[in-house]
Amino acid sequence: MDVMSPQLMWVGTRCYRVNHVSEQRYQTQDDNKPYIEEDLYEEDDRELDYDIEMKEGGKLQTSFHVPSTFFAMIIGSKGTARRRLEAETKTQIIVPKQGTEGDIVVKGTSRKAVAACRQRIELIVLGARTKQQFTHFLSVPLNSSEIKTNYSRFREKVLTELPSLFQLDESLFQRVDKLHLTLCTMSLMDNEDRSHAAQLLQECRETIIEPILADFGAVEIRVRGLEYMNDDPHAVDVLYANVESEALQQIADQMMEYFVANGLMQRKHDRVKLHVTLMNSLFRDSGDGSSGGESDGKRGTRVTFDATAILREFGHYNFGTQKVSEIHLSQRYSTACDGFYEATGMVKI
Repeated sequence: MDVMSPQLMWVGTRCYRVNHVSEQRYQTQDDNKPYIEEDLYEEDDRELDYDIEMKEGGKLQTSFHVPSTFFAMIIGSKGTARRRLEAETKTQIIVPKQGTEGDIVVKGTSRKAVAACRQRIELIVLGARTKQQFTHFLSVPLNSSEIKTNYSRFREKVLTELPSLFQLDESLFQRVDKLHLTLCTMSLMDNEDRSHAAQLLQECRETIIEPILADFGAVEIRVRGLEYMNDDPHAVDVLYANVESEALQQIADQMMEYFVANGLMQRKHDRVKLHVTLMNSLFRDSGDGSSGGESDGKRGTRVTFDATAILREFGHYNFGTQKVSEIHLSQRYSTACDGFYEATGMVKI
């Protein structure tokens, strides 16, 4: 039977998969032998992804890092989640005490049971991670003089040439020194998470970036044209510029897959949307004289703005080109000495 295209059978409004049973299995079975339940967690190649050690007494064990923020999700109310998982996988789960750091330990008598339990814990953690506000993002700094100059001109024209159509505040615009492409976002909850993400970024250099560079020679991007989030151009939250680059698109898509496979983010789209945020309602002045949003670590007020005139006048605006030389693991709500975001990791291209 082709497991990717199994035979289906409809009963009323419900669809069932037809599982074919081997008659030979029952013909060769000795009826005098006692029934032994099949070990659903017997050893196979899948547990090779995990480091599972044999301990004294024949016990198998794996230990792995989980940020303490997620311990409560693994334990559950009064320990119910942990007990259920232990019963279903026939394992023992050891979680560090509240207020302490440390690895999660899974013990069992079967390698596959231990691997299955660890995998389910990692899925719990991944689900909990996606509910956190993102703390870091993979970015490409837009630091070419051409793009920075054209962006400054765009901002000045919007603020000075369209005042009669609507009122905009300068704080809605991204700072020139922080212009960037966002490749993907993630929630890194502790130093171990951050170290892991920085290591993955370095691994992407050899496994992803270099092979693509061999085909394209260099990564050049063109930034032009405006688009907006939300459905109504009269009430826009984010206005961004489009980015054109087949080489960077391939790099971004494969890097996203790599970080997803390593459990630091969840796939939301099939492809990375290459874009440069120009205006964001969260950047709006907080009322105390300082800009809110990404720039200062303060959350601004989400009040939409009318972008119809901007789109009409500058919808095809050309911000210029740039060769990509670096990809950063940037820390959200931070500012480095050069005015860009603090880098937790970086690779040169």
